[in-house]
Amino acid sequence: VYIEVQNENDNVPLTEDAVYYPSVPESSPPNVKVLQLVAEDRDIDPLQQISYRITSGNPEGYFTINSTSGLITTTARKLDRENQPEHILEVLVMDNGEPQLSSTTRVVVQVEDVNDHAPEFDQKMYKVQIPANAKIDQPLFQ
Repeated sequence: VYIEVQNENDNVPLTEDAVYYPSVPESSPPNVKVLQLVAEDRDIDPLQQISYRITSGNPEGYFTINSTSGLITTTARKLDRENQPEHILEVLVMDNGEPQLSSTTRVVVQVEDVNDHAPEFDQKMYKVQIPANAKIDQPLFQ
C-alpha cells in the first residue's frame, strides 16, 4: 500500500514583520534600494512562488517593487521631504497556490532631509554697529 499525502495550500505567505520603517534621502536617484521584503510560505511545495505588489500609498509613483524578489526601490520621481516626510505603502504578498492566499505588510518610508534650500535674506544688505565694549560671544544682530 502506497499513500501519497499531497500538500494543501493552507498557509498564508508572511513577512517577518508586519510594519517596516526604512529611510531614504530625498536626493536619491532612481533605483536606490529602500527595502528588501522577504516572505515565507509554510506550505511545502517546490513550485510555490511568492509575488509582491504595492496596493496603496504610492499614487505619485515614487517607489516600485520587483514582483518576484520583493525589492522596493525609488523611481525617477523626485522625493521632497518638505512636501511629504513619509510615505506609507501597503504591500500585498501573494502565493500562487489554489486557492491563492495573501497577506499585507506596511512599509513606512521616512524621507531623510538633505540641505537642498539656499538661505534667504529679507534684504540685500544689513548695517550693524558694534559697540567698542562688546563682549565675546555677544549677539550683535538677529
